Amino acid sequence: MGTGRWGRAVLICAALAVAAGSGVIAARLAESDRRSTGTASPTTAVSTPTPTLAPSAPSGVPESPSPSGPTPTAEPMAIQNRTVLQSRLYKVGRIPASRCKEPAARATSLAKVRQYYTEFLACLNKSWEPVMREAGFKFRAPKLVVYAGKSANSFCDLTSTAVYCDGTIYMSADYDMKNHSTYDPLWTRTTMAFLIAHEYGHHVQAMTGILQASHFREQVSSSTTMQLLESRRRELQASCLSGVYLGADKQFFPARGSWLLKWKWTVRNRGDEWNPKRTHGNKTSHSRWSRAGFDAADPGACNTFAAKPASLN
Repeated sequence: MGTGRWGRAVLICAALAVAAGSGVIAARLAESDRRSTGTASPTTAVSTPTPTLAPSAPSGVPESPSPSGPTPTAEPMAIQNRTVLQSRLYKVGRIPASRCKEPAARATSLAKVRQYYTEFLACLNKSWEPVMREAGFKFRAPKLVVYAGKSANSFCDLTSTAVYCDGTIYMSADYDMKNHSTYDPLWTRTTMAFLIAHEYGHHVQAMTGILQASHFREQVSSSTTMQLLESRRRELQASCLSGVYLGADKQFFPARGSWLLKWKWTVRNRGDEWNPKRTHGNKTSHSRWSRAGFDAADPGACNTFAAKPASLN
């Protein structure tokens, strides 16, 4: 799959929603599948609603799944399984550091948020481009849209704070500016770093064909339980890949001291326990996979598709 998947009109969206509370910030994740047909192949969209921010304890609101489109007529399941289980991505070893420092811009305005994410994305490209080429995949830098207001001008479902859709990463500046002014500026920075690298993790999945194959596996699963497990495999891998980048660049970023402690707290306090759909993994699983990626700085540590379900709760 790999390089050939980009030649097809495949629309894939992946999104995260997070929330922050006073005193102890509770970050939450949720996801729902939205599917419709594309121009040349089935279209799959995965989206999460934006949490309502308030001074007390903002919370996300679960979103009901939209009706599904036609079942894709793709390659046999054996090929899809090999794509997610035996990807060449897992054999590239430790990824190179981008040697980038954390962007200096702070979330005080739309322009500053856009500057932060634009600089961060360029650094992500520096690390992941040689990895994709080494693994034999075609590299394609994602587009970036940072917007304020209800939504950007897009055909993608942007009801969440961070969305990966059809090769574009969408980031809501409203969420970051609210967090910076109302809550903890340092927590806001660790959250921004995590979110952009997580959405880039979905882009890595798309370039390798893992994202498409996982959506196919989810659609043909025999039960809701197995569908949710597949979703958690996909989302926890994206969080692990987020950690991989930061771990590779930690000496230059630098990810140490109070910043690193806050990042570890952030990934340790994210979970979908509140959501009956259980699409992203609980706090324990999210922390385990995010930190596994950080410690190894190697995508080989992120093969959630080969992991036992007990580590994907």
